[in-house]
Amino acid sequence: MWRFVHLSDTHLGSVVDGQWNNRFLCTMMPDVMNCLQRDLAELNPDFILVTGDIASHQTRDATFASRDWLDALGFPYYPMGGNHDFVLEESRDWFIEAFLDRLPGGDTVYSFTHKGIHFCVLDPWWKWTDDALVPFSEAPVRESLAIEPIGSRWAIPPHEFAWLEEDLEVYSRYPTIIALHFPAIPIPKRLKRKGLKDAGHLDNGDILLDILSAHPQVKAVCTGHVHMHFIEEIDGLMHIATGAMPEFPTEYRDVQVYKDRIEIHTCGLSDTSFASRSLIPGKDFTAGTESDRTAVIPLV
Repeated sequence: MWRFVHLSDTHLGSVVDGQWNNRFLCTMMPDVMNCLQRDLAELNPDFILVTGDIASHQTRDATFASRDWLDALGFPYYPMGGNHDFVLEESRDWFIEAFLDRLPGGDTVYSFTHKGIHFCVLDPWWKWTDDALVPFSEAPVRESLAIEPIGSRWAIPPHEFAWLEEDLEVYSRYPTIIALHFPAIPIPKRLKRKGLKDAGHLDNGDILLDILSAHPQVKAVCTGHVHMHFIEEIDGLMHIATGAMPEFPTEYRDVQVYKDRIEIHTCGLSDTSFASRSLIPGKDFTAGTESDRTAVIPLV
């Protein structure tokens, strides 16, 4: 058995707290990352898959600061951008500059293979009000992002779909995991409730799922963005959304890979005070149900 960690929405480099579904406490992230460093030293994963919103602020300094925090965890990692990382026209240049040594091929769309498992990382673009796909956000969205991102839209551009199909053909003999920031599917209905804040999912997630359905070697899609856990199997494909580290339940996924299966386990920090500081009574639904916390994906 070997393992990797699925970590998401760290929102590093911010001194601003707020509220999403629970208290959103960016100011506790230095202590959270120090605790995570100690916990991962015991877990000893092969690498960390970081599914976006690594930094909160749209500045070069924040991007590099978030890079330094991830480096300090002490393990190889594969980063990808989210809506908070890729807001400005310059954002991807900063991201590539900061994380160049961690990006196979030196770009925000890439693939890699580790111990017989193949990974494809995608980079959705912003969908503007005129339905144009653009790498950066419109000005009104940019100005309101820190306060209320609801209403923003994202989609995978056609050239990435072409790249993905070619990559899946080339590596067809390997079990494959797709990774990106935005879920391809909505939050499952069983987890929705009155007052739930939902940041949305891919506008063209249906096209992604159509492509993946033609490639049975694809076993899972790992995402973040919605600041809550869910695991949903649709037509044999496992969708795994992992919550945000500054917000309850302040957890990550321990993904254990065996010869015949992949096991998903949800892990909290050894210091449980971070989760309790964030939790608003009655809003523990972001931890998901029991079925959103563990799963087994057959490989044979």
